[in-house]
Amino acid sequence: MLATCGVRHVSLLQDLKQLSQTRSTNPFRPGSGILPPLLVGRDRETAILDARVARTREGQPQHTALLGEWAIGKTTLLMHWRRLRQQAGDAVVLSMAYPQSADEFLARLVTTIDAELSTDWRRRVEVEIGLDIGIADARIRRPSRDPERELRAALRRLVERRAGEERSVVVLLDDVDLLPDTGDALLRLRACALELYAADLPLAFVIAAGPGLFTEVRSAHEPLVRFFEPLSVGPLDDTDTARAPTEPLGETTVRFDANVVAEIVDLAGGRPYYVQKLGYYTFDAAANGRVTLAEFAVAFERAFASVSQEIFAGRWERMSPIDRQVVAVVARSTEPRPSGDIEAEAARRGVRPGAARQSLRRLASKGQIDRLAYGHRGRYEVRDRLFRRYLELQAGTS
Repeated sequence: MLATCGVRHVSLLQDLKQLSQTRSTNPFRPGSGILPPLLVGRDRETAILDARVARTREGQPQHTALLGEWAIGKTTLLMHWRRLRQQAGDAVVLSMAYPQSADEFLARLVTTIDAELSTDWRRRVEVEIGLDIGIADARIRRPSRDPERELRAALRRLVERRAGEERSVVVLLDDVDLLPDTGDALLRLRACALELYAADLPLAFVIAAGPGLFTEVRSAHEPLVRFFEPLSVGPLDDTDTARAPTEPLGETTVRFDANVVAEIVDLAGGRPYYVQKLGYYTFDAAANGRVTLAEFAVAFERAFASVSQEIFAGRWERMSPIDRQVVAVVARSTEPRPSGDIEAEAARRGVRPGAARQSLRRLASKGQIDRLAYGHRGRYEVRDRLFRRYLELQAGTS
C-alpha cells in the first residue's frame, strides 16, 4: 500500500512538473494586441501601408481604414506596424477608442500625443493619468474646452518636431467603430489633417474598425471613403494558418500531431486570434510532449469556453430579439442560404419578412454573418465555426 502511494506520489510530482514546464514555456499567449510568436500572412497589408507612409513623407498624405471582422488580427497588426514605424525612426501614436463622445475621443488623443512628445518619464506619467505629480501637489486636469483645436495644435507640434528629420508621423486609432458617433469623430480628424496639409505639414492617420464602418456613417460615407482609403484584412490561407500553431513549437519540447494541426486550421477559419487561443490550450494539453486528438478534444472545449466568454456572450447580449432569431436561422445551415429561405423560416418564428431582411443587412454589416453576392438578394451563412457552435448551443437552451 505504501509502495503504491509512493509511486502515485512520484507520478503526481512528475505530472505537476511537466505541467509547470509546459505552461511556463507556452508560446501562444492569447490577448488582443499581444503579438503572436509568429506573425504570418500580413506582408501584403504591411507593404501597402509602407508605400502610403512613404508617399505621406513626400508630401502626398494617404490615410488608411484597416477593415476586418473580429478575431482577424487588426489590433495585432496595428501593434506590429507601430513597432516597424518606430524602428524606422518615425513618430508613432497609438490610441484606442471606447464608447465615448467624439470630444472625449479627441481629448484622449491629445493626451496620447502629448505623451509621445514628452521625453521626461515623470511628465509622461503625468500625461497618461491626467495628473500633475509633485511633492505636495496633485491636481486633476481641467476638461478640454475645444478638443479639436487642441488636437490640431498637438498634431502640429508632433509633425514639426519631425520636420527636419525626413521622417513620417503616423497616428494609429483602433476600434473607432465603438464610438457612438463615428462619422462625426472621423470628419473632425479629416478636418484637422486637411488643415495641417494646407500648411505643408503632412501626417498619416490609420484607423481600424469592422467591415461595415462606412455603411454605418451614412451621410458622411463618400468624403470619408475618399479620405480614409479602405484596406481590408481577411482570413489567413490554410498554409499560413498551419504555420502559426506549428513553427513556434520549434523551441519547445511539445509537438502537435498532424491531424491536430488540421483540426486547428479547420476550426480557426483563418482567424489569427482563434489560432492563438487554440494553440494556447492545445499546448497546455500536451502529454509527454505530444498532443493527439484525445488531448485536443479537451483543449478545444477550454478554448471554446474562453472565446465564448470573451467575444460571443457579449455580442449575443447586444443583439435585438429579432437579430437573435434571424442569426439562429442562418446558423442552422452549413451552406449559404438565399435570403428568401431565411425570411420564410424566420416568419414561422414570428419575424416579418421586412424585419428579417433588415436584420440580415444589419448582421452582415457588423460581421456577424457573411453575405455572398447572388443577384440582388444574396445568400447568407455563418462561416465562423466557433460562433456557429455558440449559436447552436444558444438555440438548444432557448
